[in-house]
Amino acid sequence: MEIPTRFTGAIEKLHQLAVTAAGLEDFGDTSYREALQILLESYDSSANLSELGRYQAWFTLLNCLRGRLQAIAGISAGHLQPSIDKPLFIVGLPRTGTTVLHRLLASQPNHQALENWLGSFPQPRPPRSQWAGHEQFQEVSSALAQLDEMHPEFKKIHEMSAGAADECRLLLMQSFVNVSFQSSASINEYEEWLYEADLRPAYALYRDSLRLIGSREPQRRWILKDPSHLWAMDVLLETFPDAMVIQIHRDPVQLIASVSSLVLSARRMLDPEVEPEVVARRELRQWKKVWDKTLAVRKQHPQRFIDAYFSDLLKDPVAVVGDIYRQLGESLDTREDRRMRRWMREHPPDKHGGHSYSVGEFGLSEREIRAAFAEYCEFFGV
Repeated sequence: MEIPTRFTGAIEKLHQLAVTAAGLEDFGDTSYREALQILLESYDSSANLSELGRYQAWFTLLNCLRGRLQAIAGISAGHLQPSIDKPLFIVGLPRTGTTVLHRLLASQPNHQALENWLGSFPQPRPPRSQWAGHEQFQEVSSALAQLDEMHPEFKKIHEMSAGAADECRLLLMQSFVNVSFQSSASINEYEEWLYEADLRPAYALYRDSLRLIGSREPQRRWILKDPSHLWAMDVLLETFPDAMVIQIHRDPVQLIASVSSLVLSARRMLDPEVEPEVVARRELRQWKKVWDKTLAVRKQHPQRFIDAYFSDLLKDPVAVVGDIYRQLGESLDTREDRRMRRWMREHPPDKHGGHSYSVGEFGLSEREIRAAFAEYCEFFGV
């Protein structure tokens, strides 16, 4: 397939390709088009993409539209979970242990999570025994295997598989409002727009997509996670009025170094010449700005949050889960404890090798990071 020389002006071409690929044509509420248009223009005006990067960016956008078409078709057909009751959302700045806690909680049979392939192609969750034979499961598995082959170091930082619990970004990207886009390319105009965008329409579709995916197992509690919820914590609490949020905290010096390493790996897939210091300074500015916004929401709704700490997760993740349960007014029984500890033994966090990083390699000093996050550290005793 030929990729346009310029993305600006290609919005209708993208839609036509998505309709042809999906065999569907209803994209639902049109508010997403503003975000997509700004995104396309930003790729042209400020991104420094390689030819492979342009190809990957284009097909990411196309697949987001395909996923959106499939979600709208299922929602319109009425295949929905009646309601999402008391979901748990795990948030935190990236690289705080959210993935480990998410997948540990999601391993329990009375819980459900957003699997990668269903986030990409929303539909009522089929029985797990049927996944391997499903065409879209195979498509996502193939794409992730190709990613591992092209960038084997990436899975040391963040492992992904088609059938594993993954981030809510997969659904939010179908409304083109997510930090994932700016984490893989320098798209300055889009980034500034996203800070102030109204994300209510995107979260309405996100909620209904979850209701679609969970429609066959409505009794199972949703366990969800994504650092990008920090962009719209007020909207998330409004959309899910009985949700509780688990926020994980970590020393910001280690955190900024780690997330900069992750984003640098992602950026170099599309923009091989990007400099480490450019990435790190953008990450520092971005997460400082997002954290300030989140803190204001936290002060308004303190009863909706439970705090956990990265250092405690490193020592004993199951004990952290037990403490979370107690704060929810629930208890972790012996059978659940044994099941979780067995899951941890079967899924060691460093099974693909260690992830090493330091502040110095990104041209930042500990002093400036601590200054930026002074209020954060004081508020949470980090």
